[in-house]
Amino acid sequence: MSGKGTLGRHSPYRTLEPVLFDESPPPPPPPEDYEEEEAAVVEYSDRYPPWAPRAYLEKVVAIYDYTKDKEDELSFQEGAIIYVIKKNDDGWYEGVMNGVTGLFPGNCVESIMHYSE
Repeated sequence: MSGKGTLGRHSPYRTLEPVLFDESPPPPPPPEDYEEEEAAVVEYSDRYPPWAPRAYLEKVVAIYDYTKDKEDELSFQEGAIIYVIKKNDDGWYEGVMNGVTGLFPGNCVESIMHYSE
């Protein structure tokens, strides 16, 4: 056997047909217990309450309790979810909680925008 023409008729290599990827894979089969799956979707949508504003800057959680000093402020307990609609230069935020809009100190909350909605 000479060193020339090794990819000829007696080559150990085969020519492969091109693979086309333009076809989408078939969709997955529906879950066996579809009602349970549907209930999970409803539970997920309940995470965005009907009173929440459609547009907001940030979703935050209270890390401290806060009792309002003025009528235009919000009172809340640690763990409360607030939708921030405005951030003032003085460190106070305006937000909506349980359908009520008011001011609160920004240092009492922490952003939860990085968590999955």
